Amino acid sequence: MHHQTDYCILGAGLAGLSLADAFQKADFESIVIEKNSIAAGASGTPGGLVNLATGRRATKAWKAEQCYEAIAQNLEKVQSRTHESFYQKNGLLRPALLEKMARKMKAQHEKTSWPEGWCQWKSKAEIQEIHPGIQCVDGGLWLPIGLTVDVGSYLQAYARYLSEKGIPIQTGIDAEIAQSEQGWNISFDNTTIQARNIVFAIGPATAQSKYWDWLPLNLIKGQVATFSTGEEPLNFSHSISSLGYIARMGTRNTFVQGSTYEHDFTHVNPDQEGEEYLRKRLRRTLPQLEEKVSTVDQWAGVRTSTPNYKPILGRHPRNSTMHVFTGLGSKGLLLSKFLADHYVDHLTNGTALYPEISIERVEE
Repeated sequence: MHHQTDYCILGAGLAGLSLADAFQKADFESIVIEKNSIAAGASGTPGGLVNLATGRRATKAWKAEQCYEAIAQNLEKVQSRTHESFYQKNGLLRPALLEKMARKMKAQHEKTSWPEGWCQWKSKAEIQEIHPGIQCVDGGLWLPIGLTVDVGSYLQAYARYLSEKGIPIQTGIDAEIAQSEQGWNISFDNTTIQARNIVFAIGPATAQSKYWDWLPLNLIKGQVATFSTGEEPLNFSHSISSLGYIARMGTRNTFVQGSTYEHDFTHVNPDQEGEEYLRKRLRRTLPQLEEKVSTVDQWAGVRTSTPNYKPILGRHPRNSTMHVFTGLGSKGLLLSKFLADHYVDHLTNGTALYPEISIERVEE
């Protein structure tokens, strides 16, 4: 069987599926090839946050308004079409755990322009009124617009949605890739795809690609754990960002605690050290809760980061038919849809890429 397409996208994570969606909207044909299953890689975490106040100082995220609008609309679009519940707008609490942290967070908040109602500074008493028993020193932030997402379920629903829209998505495929006069031949089983362009959206595998091994990518292992309170229901519905994050999903007695940041790792599986690290962080924020929860599941993935903590998007410097979208790090959920739309706009209308994310900022 032979297929022709404008773009063959390697990778069906947040980057790859968002690109396929954007290409179709711009009237380009695309095919998505995934080596593993949907949500098998770093994008498939069982719990993630759309958090617009990032880092130790709770700095407003890059292009926060545009990114939030893009992902919020996409989550609603996919959920409404698939009739599955994989996200909720339940708010995000960011308590300060040290006086120095509180001062810096408050100062950052006071000098930042936020849309009305998006981010509010709360005193210690107000934080503890929102969440009794939480550790807090001198206040913190409350973001009513915070989103909590079962990212793995979102990706599976997104893939089904795109498939129903006519975008072929092939999983479990270890394809052979060769350049041709027309662009690229991607071969697997008895199938050959002739693509004018090829896009690498393969996460940490980018660092091992012979085409992209020169990119300045750092590989970071992250582990998360799902904790349960057993028969006792949790007394809060929001999520929390504090020494990692607590993703509060729709269930009455479970939540996801994340994440480790392991730069030197010898395997990619969940382990006891990861669970102990996550429990230690939970203990700092919610000591009474940590004492009574049991671990019901663990997950691990490897994500890519870059020196300026921004993704890398663009054409290969020596081959204009080869593209890359990588380096989403821990902000893939927030950035992926906005940047996919931005890149397709760049390809179709010649819009300049934002210099912070353009491949032109790095040298081969």
